Amino acid sequence: MLTDILIASTGDAPEILSATPGSWPRLQFNSLDNMALAGLWSALGGASHADFEGEKYLLAYTQERWVFEIPQDFVRRLSAVQPGAAAEVAMSWAKHEELVHMGADGPGVEPVVEAMSGFARQAIDQGKSLLLFMCL
Repeated sequence: MLTDILIASTGDAPEILSATPGSWPRLQFNSLDNMALAGLWSALGGASHADFEGEKYLLAYTQERWVFEIPQDFVRRLSAVQPGAAAEVAMSWAKHEELVHMGADGPGVEPVVEAMSGFARQAIDQGKSLLLFMCL
């Protein structure tokens, strides 16, 4: 599964769903879906990971593509991660069952935490949201 994290407005979701690659700032990942990100939210001390795994934050979809809004609490918590704290967050996140299943470890996901934290700060500075685009 291909996954992107984009800085965009929630109203951009239908266009994101149909555009490739689009002009939105993005981080590109493989297999970093909403279930894996739910583990990161949990590692940041956020709400129950089940909240992000369902359709509550689904903005637009087709049979093979989905656009989710990353919850604002999640974005705020991500933006607050300081570079020195990324390793601790990564170690906690790596214990989530989705990441264990992928064979990930703390040092391996630390750059992802750092990148996403910086991206969250950019989104907040721009008054926009972080959106998760997933495609089979």
